[in-house]
This record gives sequence, C-alpha cells and structure tokens, in this order.
Amino acid sequence: MKALLQPVEKFLSLFVSFLIGAMLIWIFALVITRYCFSYTPSYGEELARYMFVWVVFLSLPIVAKRGAHMAIEMITARIRGRLLKAFRLTSGVLTLCFLVLMVYQGTLLVIKTSIQTSAALQIPMSWVYIAIPAGCLIMLFNVLDDFVTLLRTPADRL
Repeated sequence: MKALLQPVEKFLSLFVSFLIGAMLIWIFALVITRYCFSYTPSYGEELARYMFVWVVFLSLPIVAKRGAHMAIEMITARIRGRLLKAFRLTSGVLTLCFLVLMVYQGTLLVIKTSIQTSAALQIPMSWVYIAIPAGCLIMLFNVLDDFVTLLRTPADRL
C-alpha cells in the first residue's frame, strides 16, 4: 500500500501548494482591486472560500502521514510497551471509524448538492464538496496503513 500512497501524497503536496499559492495571489489581487480601484468581482470571495475548502480537506492526508496533527501527549509520552500500543490501537480504531463516517457523509453531501449551483461562480456545489470525501478517503488509507504497521510492530519497540 505504501507504493501507492507515496505518489498520491506527492501529488497532493504539489496540488495543495499550488492551491495555497493561487489563493494567496487571488486574495492579494482582490485587496488591490478593492482599495485601489473600488471594485471587487462578484465571484472573488466565493472562489477564495472554495479554494480554502479544498486546501483544508486535501491537506488532511498529508498532515496525517507526517504525524503533524495536533495531539495531546500527556499520557502517551509517559507510557511504554503494551499500554502504549493499546492506546495507539484504540486511537487508530476511533480514527478509522470517524473517517469512514466522514467519507460516507461527505459522499451524501456531494450527491445532495449536485443540483445546486454557487451564487457567483455558477458551478455545481458538488465540485466544492467533493474535496471532503476525497481527502478523508486518502487519509483513511494512510491511517489504515499506519494501523497495520502498528499491529505488526512488537510492543517493546514502541
């Protein structure tokens, strides 16, 4: 599974970097047009908002793979061995359940919003919300891969 996930993570990293750069340039241009020319395109803020949704949900698997999500380590920093493995396995199961729920509910949201269009851009809202199940599904595979690795790792190596 790692052989499949590495190119996906690399693509996501490049795509999210591109989106962040595009969003930065776009918002800067909006500020310039608003204050210098007293003009803002009607779709300006909507496009920035939708790009932000994509950045957030497509960054989830990247951050999860690098172990950079926020964590409270007061307990896990003080324990070792079987207890630490039990904590991590429990955390993995709960995370997997949450991600399955997010993929399912995100897919339902995409289906429900396929007939709606955005106010200014006039694009299907499902294009905006497809980032939710896509990002969560990729993160699900990353967490599943880490979970399997954790199961195979002896408790005394943690």
